[in-house]
Amino acid sequence: MDAVGLGALNLDIIYKVNFEEFTLIKKGVERKIDKEELPFLKKFLKEKAQFVTKSGGGSAANTIYALSRMGFSCGFVGKVGKDEEGDFLLQELKEAKIDTSRVLREGQTGTCFILIDEKGERSVFVLPGTNDTLLFSEIDINYINRAKILHTASFIGDTSYKTQKETILRAKSLLSFDPGEPHAARGWEELFPIMRKTHILFSTKKEIELITGKNLKEGSFKIKECGAKVVVCKLGENGSLIINGGREVFIPAQKVKSIDTTGAGDVYAAGFLAGFLNNLTLKDCGVAGTLAAALSVTGYGRERYPGKNFLESVLKKLREKNAF
Repeated sequence: MDAVGLGALNLDIIYKVNFEEFTLIKKGVERKIDKEELPFLKKFLKEKAQFVTKSGGGSAANTIYALSRMGFSCGFVGKVGKDEEGDFLLQELKEAKIDTSRVLREGQTGTCFILIDEKGERSVFVLPGTNDTLLFSEIDINYINRAKILHTASFIGDTSYKTQKETILRAKSLLSFDPGEPHAARGWEELFPIMRKTHILFSTKKEIELITGKNLKEGSFKIKECGAKVVVCKLGENGSLIINGGREVFIPAQKVKSIDTTGAGDVYAAGFLAGFLNNLTLKDCGVAGTLAAALSVTGYGRERYPGKNFLESVLKKLREKNAF
């Protein structure tokens, strides 16, 4: 395979809201909820929000989904519940031609409630479900090692994080790692062994600062010094910064009308990895990631994720540019 993903598999349920109408839930919030909080959240959504759509989600799953749509051979390792939500997620992955033979079924599927306003700003509430129960004994490490790239992103729970870390340390595939804030908050000492094995790190400014205790530039070079080959800092609407060796490359963002920014960073990673698998320069990988992310935010959920035609068009333009 070209890439295998390891991470949470969530059902994303997307709602439109007006954050100015209430004070109990503010925009920009992203956190885990428990079953005791769920009735209040559902009551609020019924009274104050407008249902838009449901979609598969999870950071690593989004990246692998986009990569597979662009024509790469991909698989996924994770868990969904023995419920209708799990059926929905597996069907969506299979329709994207992702191998789901290593996706286990147990308990209740993870759910992510995503609240979006008219400007595309959002808050996210996650009920992890069975994502928090993945054990290393359930991982087929030989399956992972058949892939060129292992792309993995954060779990919320400690059990699955320990499984993820053990898998990373034993895997032989090239590692693409997107820690997210839950992992970044664990700090340098905890994440150092992972950083040492990382080939491409996808992170945000805040996450790099959380991991290293330093500013963006100093933190990125600290990560590089510990062994990571490429550090990609996703800056949202401000673009991205790629650091490789002593070189820095800034890629400006593509200006589009944003509808839903959920998963944009994950699709950026997919575009970047698509370029990497096609032997593009790191700068052109960043351009491919930027264009992929820009397309993804023009729709809800995964409805505007890039496909084969997108990748062919981008590769053609980049190769024509570099021919002169």
